[in-house]
Amino acid sequence: EMLGWVSFCACAMCELIAGQVYGFGLFSDVLRREHGLNLSQANVESVALSENLGQYARFLAGPVFDHYGAKATMRIGFLLNAAGYLAIYAAASLAGDGDTEAEGWRAPTTLLCIFAAMYGQGAGWVETAAISTAVKNFPEEAIGLLKTFFGIASAVGATAFAAAFAPSRVALLLAFGLLPLVVGLPITCLVAGPEMAKGKDKPSLHEPWKAAYGVTFMLALVLTGHGFVAGTTSLLRPYEEHRVPNMVVFGIVLGLLAVLPTLPRHVVGDAGSSVKQSRSPPIVVADCGFKETLRSRNFWCLLVSLAAGEGAGLMVLNNMGQLVKALDGGNSDLQPVCVSAFSVSNALGRLCMGQLAVSAKLRRRQLLAGVLFLTSIAYSVFASADGRIALLVAMPVLGFFYGCLWSLQPLMTVELFGKKEYGSKYAALSLAAFVGAAPLCRIIVPLFYDAFADSKGWCVGAHCFRGSLFAAGLQCVVGMFLAVCLDDTVRWQKVPQDETPVASSSEAIPQGNTTSPKASQIPPLPAMSTEDGI
Repeated sequence: EMLGWVSFCACAMCELIAGQVYGFGLFSDVLRREHGLNLSQANVESVALSENLGQYARFLAGPVFDHYGAKATMRIGFLLNAAGYLAIYAAASLAGDGDTEAEGWRAPTTLLCIFAAMYGQGAGWVETAAISTAVKNFPEEAIGLLKTFFGIASAVGATAFAAAFAPSRVALLLAFGLLPLVVGLPITCLVAGPEMAKGKDKPSLHEPWKAAYGVTFMLALVLTGHGFVAGTTSLLRPYEEHRVPNMVVFGIVLGLLAVLPTLPRHVVGDAGSSVKQSRSPPIVVADCGFKETLRSRNFWCLLVSLAAGEGAGLMVLNNMGQLVKALDGGNSDLQPVCVSAFSVSNALGRLCMGQLAVSAKLRRRQLLAGVLFLTSIAYSVFASADGRIALLVAMPVLGFFYGCLWSLQPLMTVELFGKKEYGSKYAALSLAAFVGAAPLCRIIVPLFYDAFADSKGWCVGAHCFRGSLFAAGLQCVVGMFLAVCLDDTVRWQKVPQDETPVASSSEAIPQGNTTSPKASQIPPLPAMSTEDGI
């Protein structure tokens, strides 16, 4: 049990490092700096989309995990991640004293796109390995927690920027490049091997998961408080002039993270019995292979439905620097605050939806449709607003719904398609975010932004992104209708007497124990009506 908990904590830290990929808004201004790279808005969008494509088109990560395990997948991911960040850091440093040409020989846009795709691809490999490990080895509560750490990572990065690197965003890029090498690679040694998936050594502690949710919630509160104070007062800004209080906040964040590995030592009582009382018996469902999943109508409906909401969220993240300047009268002081607010609320959405999806009586397709409906309303209201207050209110709301989608994705993948070749299926569905973001970022945003931009390529005012935000809301409405079309009727399979049934619940049936009392408790096939899609 302790081995399993240490493995979970290692996965959480890996997610925290890889999740810095959401911090593009923290350093995107470096790409547009006049006496440096000086890219146009369209070129910045290209770099951001290349990062998204690298992160979400992680097709090889799934098969590598399925065949070689989590450690190999994570190590390849961290090496790619570090190489991409360090290459962009070198390009920005070399161009720092250059002229104002948009594309100098030191860093052509195409080369920057390749570097961004590298660090995005690395983050995607690490995230695929962490979530697939959780699905195979841990209860469903762990999936929501790991998705939360991936979502909250950029808020931790924004706090680190305020405490140690401000105002130098180039130095932050260097830190992002060194972190996977110095911290990420050693941590992979603690990640559980494939032998844990057999069930014998699977963690059964219940109270540590509840305590972990509490610690993660406290972490989110600290980061939220830091962002709120920084955004509404001058107690923490300018960051370079208020280094000490920002360092204190960052120290608290590190202290909360250090609490996670110690949680099982503070648990009292019979943990195993708590698990048995709190979880329902396993359900036997058809376990699709990867090729069978690709031929399923459900797969494509789920992919496009997720693409609608996740793509809209990526549009906001990729354009955070320009969005803040446009709505805040040309100022960029709120950029780290908005990144942090989006990231923290993103994490809270993952945390809350992770718990709700596991315990709620509502079908997960209903939860998905509801989240997309509320997201469409949020984007429409934000498109009609203007000013600093609109930014500070909209970022947490949009981030929360964005996080809800990411918690539903791995759970619905198991529910609809099973655990067989899970790494490949999860990696394929991860492309949804890029599919949804590409038309918005590459066509819609430049169309409206450039139409109102000044001679230097900058745009100030709510009109700069109004059309793009309305388009994002309309896209979410389309996704909502596709979510309603999902057929999530439990698909039962006949289990031969010499084979082990596949469990879709959070507690797997031990391999080889086909006469398990839990398996015998499986209810008979219920009568289906035409309303169930049969």
